[in-house]
Amino acid sequence: MNQPYSTPAPSIRPDPRLAARMMRAYNDELNQVITYTYQHLLTEGLDTEASELFLRLSREDMAHFHTLGRLIRALGGDPGVTMRMRTPRIDLSGDASCRALPVVRRMLRQDLQAEAASVTELESLSAAARDETVISELREIIRKEREHYVALESLLQKI
Repeated sequence: MNQPYSTPAPSIRPDPRLAARMMRAYNDELNQVITYTYQHLLTEGLDTEASELFLRLSREDMAHFHTLGRLIRALGGDPGVTMRMRTPRIDLSGDASCRALPVVRRMLRQDLQAEAASVTELESLSAAARDETVISELREIIRKEREHYVALESLLQKI
């Protein structure tokens, strides 16, 4: 199931309580997809390395969002989306190249906090899960989120 948009999951025992708990992580993944996409669009043409990283992370988090939605459904929940998000407007017009670096640093710091919170939430869900398939899927997402953290941290240290 951890392959993006793969075939249906093997049989998973229903656990509506876990499915309900998983909704927060599910919605947080979608919020992060939107955030990374926005950051990619803002930095495109100004900071190639950051822009490409944000786009890659957005795509990977979309796959995580999809996997979590399938798990929620397999556990007996409804993977409906609840969103109240607004990306902060950042003006990079005019003298954009000299203002981009501080903005990218701020983005990276915020993203590191979001990734750390995501890992904590997913670890909590993994600890609460009883089904090995669910645990395996969550652990794979955790592994990838930790890789995201390392990539973001590495870029922050470079700039």
